[in-house]
Formats: sequence, structure tokens, C-alpha cells
Amino acid sequence: MMRAALALFSRKGYSAASVQDVADAIGVLKGSVYHYIGSKEDLLFRIFDDAHVENEALMIEISALDVGPVDKLRTYLERSLLVTLNNIERTTLYFRDWRYLTGERQETISKHRRQYDVFLRELISEAYKAEGVESHVQLKHISSFVIGGTNWVADWFRSDGPDSAESIAKDYTDMAMSAIFRSQDRPEH
Repeated sequence: MMRAALALFSRKGYSAASVQDVADAIGVLKGSVYHYIGSKEDLLFRIFDDAHVENEALMIEISALDVGPVDKLRTYLERSLLVTLNNIERTTLYFRDWRYLTGERQETISKHRRQYDVFLRELISEAYKAEGVESHVQLKHISSFVIGGTNWVADWFRSDGPDSAESIAKDYTDMAMSAIFRSQDRPEH
């Protein structure tokens, strides 16, 4: 049911898809779907929650790595991009439709988004300390730039396209690392 909902929401958009569409896709009556969920929003939240579980596991794994801060940052960026690219339907849905969540669900997703941002800022800060870098750009701006740039890939990437997820993740990681470590070189006006 979750895969069918993800495919439908991704293709049609959350607002255009219905629980009846999900029921039709899995070959059951609509009432059978409601046996497992209370609302269409439950499906959307569960899809996003699965993404957060995967990303939280990645953050724990990265935190435990026995490598230097710069390598930890690079590894996180590349692995995070691979999660994005290997789950392109979910990523597209997430960035397009997360605002359809309401109340506590939206607060939960917003909290998770802040956690990722804080985690990335901490990785950048630790990498700067290790390299003796003092940036003239605020960490929150660097983090927003990197997150925005790397997540935009979900808008154009196609798994059947000419570039592999691995090559795109490597290239985007190289560009992000370059931007992160160039931020201390702001020219004087």
C-alpha cells in the first residue's frame, strides 16, 4: 500500500490523488485501505517518516565513522545524495508536498528538517576547525546553499538517464565541498 501511495502521490501530486486511487492501484476496496490508515494524510506522513528513519540512520552511521572531519563531511554529503537519488520518487514528493501535512505531523517533519540542517552545520564547523578555516559566510547560509543545491537534483534526475546516481553524487559532493571551502575567500569590496 505504501509503495502504491508513493507512486500515485509522486505521479499525480498528493492533492490530486485520492484514497480511492490507492485502493484501485492495489486492487482492494477503499474501506480496506481505511482499515490501515485514518486518512490520506496518514499515508503521506508514513512515507515521509520512512525517509526520516533512513536519514537518521545515516546520521548515526556518519557520526560513528572513525575518519577526520573533512572526510566525514564528504562522506555524509555523498551518501545523503545517494539516498536522495536512489529514492527519487520519495524525494520529489517530499520537497513538493510536505507542506500538505498539518498540525503535529507538519511540526514533526519541520523538526526533522531542522535536525538535518543542524547536523550538516556541525559537520561543516568541525571540518573548518580541523582545517583551520574561518569562514566569512554564516554556517546557516552555507548549509542552506548546500541543502538547496543538492536537493534540487530531485527535480531533474531520472534513474534511466545517461548519468548514474553514483557519478552525480560524486560530482555534486565535489561541488558542495568546493563551495563550502571557498566560502572563506570572500573578496573585500
